[in-house]
Amino acid sequence: MIWPFGNSNRDPEILFKELESADAKVREAAFHELIDHEDEKTDQMVLAALESFNESSRDLILPLIDIAGKRQIEEAMPVFRALLKGSDSQLRESALQALSALGTQESLDAMISCLGDSDPGIRQKVQAAITGEFGKEALGALIRALPEERNSPLYFEIVGILEDLDLFTDIKANFAHPDLKIKDFYFDTLIKFARLDFIPLYLDFYGKASQARKDKMLEIFGEYSIQELLPYFNEKLVRGGFDGLTDLCDRLLLPQFGKARSEILAFIASIADTRYRYRVMPELLKQIDPYCFDIVLELVRDGASEIRSLAVSALAQLIKKTFERMQDKSEPNRIALASLYDSWEKTILSMMRDKQLPDDQRKLTRRLFYALANNRHALVRPFIRELFQKNFHETYLFLKEWPFDEQFNLFEWLISNDPSFGSLLLTALQGNVDDNLWRIVLKLLAVISDKEDRELFKRNLVTRNRNISIEKFLKDSDVNVRVAAIEFASECKINGLTELLKNSSKDPAPEVRIGALNCMSLQHFPQFKNYAVEALADPDENVSLNALQHLKVILTANQLAPLLVRFINSNNEKMREFALEHIAKLSKERFKANFNNLKPETRKLAAKVIQKLDQGFSDQIVQDLSSLDPQTRLQAALLLENIQLDDKGKDALMAAMKDPSKLVRAAVVKTLGVMGDPQLIKQLIGFFNDPDPRVRANTIEAISSLGDRQAIQVLLPFLDDSNNRIRANAIVGIRKIGNFNLIPVLQKMLAHKDKNMKASALWAMGEIGDANFLNYIFPYLNDRDELLRFNAVKAISRINPQMLSQYIPALRKDTSAKIRKLVTELSFKVL
Repeated sequence: MIWPFGNSNRDPEILFKELESADAKVREAAFHELIDHEDEKTDQMVLAALESFNESSRDLILPLIDIAGKRQIEEAMPVFRALLKGSDSQLRESALQALSALGTQESLDAMISCLGDSDPGIRQKVQAAITGEFGKEALGALIRALPEERNSPLYFEIVGILEDLDLFTDIKANFAHPDLKIKDFYFDTLIKFARLDFIPLYLDFYGKASQARKDKMLEIFGEYSIQELLPYFNEKLVRGGFDGLTDLCDRLLLPQFGKARSEILAFIASIADTRYRYRVMPELLKQIDPYCFDIVLELVRDGASEIRSLAVSALAQLIKKTFERMQDKSEPNRIALASLYDSWEKTILSMMRDKQLPDDQRKLTRRLFYALANNRHALVRPFIRELFQKNFHETYLFLKEWPFDEQFNLFEWLISNDPSFGSLLLTALQGNVDDNLWRIVLKLLAVISDKEDRELFKRNLVTRNRNISIEKFLKDSDVNVRVAAIEFASECKINGLTELLKNSSKDPAPEVRIGALNCMSLQHFPQFKNYAVEALADPDENVSLNALQHLKVILTANQLAPLLVRFINSNNEKMREFALEHIAKLSKERFKANFNNLKPETRKLAAKVIQKLDQGFSDQIVQDLSSLDPQTRLQAALLLENIQLDDKGKDALMAAMKDPSKLVRAAVVKTLGVMGDPQLIKQLIGFFNDPDPRVRANTIEAISSLGDRQAIQVLLPFLDDSNNRIRANAIVGIRKIGNFNLIPVLQKMLAHKDKNMKASALWAMGEIGDANFLNYIFPYLNDRDELLRFNAVKAISRINPQMLSQYIPALRKDTSAKIRKLVTELSFKVL
């Protein structure tokens, strides 16, 4: 169907009526004709109809709105605004469409006002109309319509349209113009928006802006966090030409330091202006927290030495305070702080090990290391040698803050592991009057255990420091210091040493009293003996023991013995052992010296006592059996006769049976017999082949002393031995074992022409002690031979001394002095 749109000459009034026709086609035709109608009164009619929209039907108003828009009837704007405020959504949408068709700034303003509408459909249509119809031309209207309240829906709608049209790029481009007046003109536009991407524009403008503009920009910056702003600040700083930087820092960053300490500190540190950094850093570093550690540590590499020093001082304080917080049980962040602190330790220790670190940084690193080590002293030990070797005084001043005992323990550990460190310490001490260091050195002198190292240390100390005033250390609270001070004074032979040692001998500490005695002894103190004897009564037994040890050196054995006796029952084990040891030694010496003059019973008793005093006595005697000196071996063999021996001693005696000395062999055989071990009989038999008669005689005596009846068969052949002593020993041995009649053998010996054979017979009778032998003995009391008379007297005295009573007067006049002496001794027994 062809619509009759071409005819536009019909009267507008007719067309208006047709708009209300029931026929849609008629309404459609009238609608289009009115749009293009050229009659001037058409606009007036349309406007008049719209103005009375409240009285007209909705079906008429809708096409009239559209016609007014398409005919560009600007006078209809008030109607459109009124319609937009109504509740009929269709009328409102038509009004929007008409406004869009008008395309004027006024219509645009009216449309923009609808961006805050509650109907999302309306808002969407407005957005589409603005972007589609107006595009970037809508910028001015959008800016004008922008509400001050940035949280309002209208604000976000307008910003959204600006984003869609990329109008913010144009805004930034306009502001970026180098002309300050242009910048100033667009400034008010910029500040309407809260956009981070505008920050660089503000930063560029800040240094050249008026004070009012600066204040406004600070207000804007205040809307953002420091963390949001600083990336732009850093970017601007890197690009350079940051006018007004220090003013911005002073007015914006520094007042907010507590909100972003690490970030602000890092930014300030990156500013090239050293004078500015040095001006603000001291105050900032006072406010740092544990999370600033790494940032501040970077300042150790700062180009300005003053800032490096400030940074290290601040870190040292931070380390101290953080450690104190860690020790506080009420601190809620203890675990987090401990983790941070541990990372600091690892970092600083790594720097300490870094051999490539420049000297100035190494020095500052040591200060941080000292701060950490002050809280955990164990950190020092792996580095202490190098620290002392290269920076002794610096390190010592740090250590001086420690408790004295901990200082000393470190020095003692070091010198015990490396004695050569003592030389370094003494070099540092030379000319040094620091009392604390002197106390350490003196105490070290007192406790060095190795004698050779101690003497060397003392000698060097005295050689290098003879002029030091040592008296004050004699009153030191530390006992070891007082002990060493005495020793030092003694070695230097200072004036008044005698009086000093006297006073120290009365010191409350036993160690000092011992030291005084030692020094008196070394200096050959004239009255030392008296002081040492007096010290034996000291309440501390260690002092008494020391005095006794000194007296042992200066007193004779006879002088020392009475003093030793005091302490054999001492409660102090060392004192008791010392006394017993030296009493035993003295006893052994006297026992050996007087052995030959002692009676057999006395010998055995003395040997038994000595063995109790000295359990090693028998071992010493056994050892003497292998001496190169035959006299020593003989004495050992004789002594062993009176000592209880173990298997080791018996084995040694058996080995001594082959001794080249006949005297030793004879003594060994006798000792084996005294032991009374029947199992030894086979070994003893071997001595019957010894070339020495005395050895054979002693062998017989030894075998007989075993008391074994099988020994009789061994001894019988020796009753006819050519040696008088062997024969006599065999007789005595057989008689001891069994009651055999040996008178015929004895008579045969008495009838022998050899006087020695007769003398041995008389001796054997006396040893057997049988009264039946007296009649055979009496005749020899008047014999011409002195030996026979002597043996006769002795034999009778052993059998029955009373039988000599009638012979004593004559015997006292005997020509032999030997017999007279024997008779004198026997007189007491007879009487």
